[in-house]
Amino acid sequence: MNTFKSFFKSNLTFVGIGVAFTFLLIFFTVWLTAYDGVTDRMNNLKVGVVNDDASFNSSLLTESLPFTTTTIAQQSDGTEQLNKRELDMLIVVPQSFTEDIAANTAVMTYYINQASPSLSKQIMENAAKEATAKINEQVFAMKKEQVINAPEAYIKDGVQSLSMQGVQPEIIKLNQTEGFAASMIPLLVVLASFVGSMLMSMNLFQASQKLAPFHNKWSILFSRFLIQFIVSVLLSALTISLLLLFKFELHVSVWEGFMFQVLVYLAFLCLTQMFTVVFGLAGMLFNIVSLSIQLVTAGVIVPRALLSDFYQSLSNIFPATYGASGYFSIIYGGTNVTGEMKMLAAIILITFSVTVLRAALSKSKEKMTVS
Repeated sequence: MNTFKSFFKSNLTFVGIGVAFTFLLIFFTVWLTAYDGVTDRMNNLKVGVVNDDASFNSSLLTESLPFTTTTIAQQSDGTEQLNKRELDMLIVVPQSFTEDIAANTAVMTYYINQASPSLSKQIMENAAKEATAKINEQVFAMKKEQVINAPEAYIKDGVQSLSMQGVQPEIIKLNQTEGFAASMIPLLVVLASFVGSMLMSMNLFQASQKLAPFHNKWSILFSRFLIQFIVSVLLSALTISLLLLFKFELHVSVWEGFMFQVLVYLAFLCLTQMFTVVFGLAGMLFNIVSLSIQLVTAGVIVPRALLSDFYQSLSNIFPATYGASGYFSIIYGGTNVTGEMKMLAAIILITFSVTVLRAALSKSKEKMTVS
């Protein structure tokens, strides 16, 4: 019992307990508020429609969908937008669609990009089946009316032609990658990278406090950044090697994947460093908050379009968004990671600039609190 009481004589015990409660409160608050109302924002998802049949009224299709729909002239344009994740699904109405309906051989083609959040893919697959069912109901009603109004000699043939399955759905999964494990890679890399960066920044912060009395603040700052860069390179090499070891097919060159991962790690390290620079050890609280926010807004499981405007805005400023998006392209293909690399580089520049500014404003006699 004395040993038990001795624990509570140490401030570290209370710090540890406080961190546990803080984690729970932050994650509950962020996740429950971020995912609140997700099902009410289905109209934020985007579907493109290519209608090659001038006789078919595409409004019969678009009105049955609870999403934002846009008409696209060429299928190639729609496929390009789908690969860039500007669309969540592409629907193609073939040129002979109306004629095929009469013969009960009509096919409606739905293209779904697999390099997308899990929930988005599931929603679109269900929507494709439901949309086809509604079209079949409308087609059946029109055929039934035509049969009723037809001369008696044609009624028998007309009844035989009636079918509730006159239109069949064809779901084509673009950028398909086999294996459930592949779908978890974006979340795995983002989570492991950020948590590792957060812990590394905390330890570098503590090391910097011990070194502050003996070294110039600028030498500490830039030595720390050099350590971060070296670690980012080594961890990136390890990450890409592990992906290849586990036989994941990379849809970019190994060099491009390596450079992208360097930027991901460096962006996380600079972000977590910035918080500890500005707030000291209290910056770890901001790192915990940013961790919970990034896991929600990265768009790995739930598409960002279904989040509230506030959380969508937050997603634009955090590196996890671009890390996850880039890994969708690396693992599934469809597009390159150039845009994501530019955004990560911008985040590195901004966060490191804030770090340098804070260091410049600190007095020489003060210990450096950069990590």
